[in-house]
Amino acid sequence: MKATDPNFIGRKIPEYSNVQVMSYLISTHHEFTRNIMDEIDDLIALAQKEVTEPPEELGVLANLWKKYHRDMVMHLHDEEKILFPWIRELDESGRSRDEVARNYSGSIKQMLEEHEHHEEDIERVKKLSDQLSQKGGFIPVLARLSYKLRQLTNDLEEHMRIESELLFPRILGKTPA
Repeated sequence: MKATDPNFIGRKIPEYSNVQVMSYLISTHHEFTRNIMDEIDDLIALAQKEVTEPPEELGVLANLWKKYHRDMVMHLHDEEKILFPWIRELDESGRSRDEVARNYSGSIKQMLEEHEHHEEDIERVKKLSDQLSQKGGFIPVLARLSYKLRQLTNDLEEHMRIESELLFPRILGKTPA
């Protein structure tokens, strides 16, 4: 959550309420992720059609991507429809953190475990992106694909950091609200 630009909105996120943090995550990161993942789908399909001698990494990415995309969309859905409503309930219910942590810590732990799994996948995608950039950087569709993959991974890393280092610890009572 660090940025060199003093006007960067990320500097203000720790001051946000939990509901504001969740709203920020949905409107900024979730929407961006959905949109760019669809773009990446299209770019992978286009690259498979257009590139006459595609690098091996394109095939590896295409195979990984279908599951990764599906898992990520499901994760975003679960956050929006299950986890975030629970957190909103905490803020609106007036119950103590300890009571909420007992009720919801299992779900939050599951989300954190999913984040760890997604972090591994993100690292694989980043590596493939770098390899595609090196091998196909002069092929426009591969250069654009690599660029979009880097945008996605950077955004997902920031998203997970906000949740794992700020939002989830607040809910579990491990940092000041």
